[in-house]
Amino acid sequence: MKIKLNGNNQSLRELMEREGFRFPCGGKGICGRCKVIAADLTPTERDKRFLSDAELAKGVRLACDKTLNGAIELEPLFSREENRAERLDYADSYAVFTDYATFIGLAADGEVKDSAALPPTEISHSALRGVAQKETVELIERHSVAKAGTMLLAADALRFHALTGIGEAIPDGDTVEASLFNMPADDVYLPPIKGDLTGGNVPLEAFGMQTGEMSVAGGLVMYMDENSLHTAYILRTAESVSAFKATVEYFLERFMPVKRNYVAPDNLMAERGGFHPVNSKIPENAAAALSSNRIRAQLRRLSEKIESEDLVHDDMWQKHFAAINNK
Repeated sequence: MKIKLNGNNQSLRELMEREGFRFPCGGKGICGRCKVIAADLTPTERDKRFLSDAELAKGVRLACDKTLNGAIELEPLFSREENRAERLDYADSYAVFTDYATFIGLAADGEVKDSAALPPTEISHSALRGVAQKETVELIERHSVAKAGTMLLAADALRFHALTGIGEAIPDGDTVEASLFNMPADDVYLPPIKGDLTGGNVPLEAFGMQTGEMSVAGGLVMYMDENSLHTAYILRTAESVSAFKATVEYFLERFMPVKRNYVAPDNLMAERGGFHPVNSKIPENAAAALSSNRIRAQLRRLSEKIESEDLVHDDMWQKHFAAINNK
């Protein structure tokens, strides 16, 4: 259904919110889901990151970063708040923390029913627990669910340890009472973790990758071959830019991937070229894991394939690191 809006140097997001539309990530530009058909709007860099060439040609745009100067008629491809808040008799939930976004959602029957994509959460127990509790409670109240059945809880290694105090491996994954982490659910499912250098976010991020594919998600760099999921994690800071770039070049030279993706808006990867922007698979994979023991078993097998690269002691990586620093 098309709607008409009129603005004088006004945010399209704010105008649509007044009409009852709820932006999936709060309009922060990290999920690419607030799509509208509005061919009169000039595509922005954010549109080009998240939307395919075919979508752009059809007039699909993101509503979160546009300013209106006049009247426009557009067709929203996401729903008003009242249409999203369907009553759910039962739902599971997930909270997944990464260094590029925080994903909170409700799921049922293997599908995401409602979700929020937020900025990365501070690496502290109180901040992480607070976000997981607050955002999950808001979702279950919106859908009139008493509380979640099972809550999937995962994070990168640093955030997972800060949130749970667990630093060791969880090879098979684990299901524990939610009261251990003070979460609004009956129990908590912790996806498998291999060693202390990876988090439960890794198999959720990598699930569905094909042989020969390389993916960069925040500071996580991954490559899938027939036998292993090669991973390296660089905490993204101003001081670590050279190390991150060297890691990307190392993976490219060593593995020569046939497919190259990067997840979420990433200026460094966009500037590097040769990579295609994609949306994170975490929400969909988390929803599937909550409903299927078969998916959980596949996540476990994928976790077993993880090989964390020891880059600092690798001559090829050192070569790239030195070359980047000498530019």
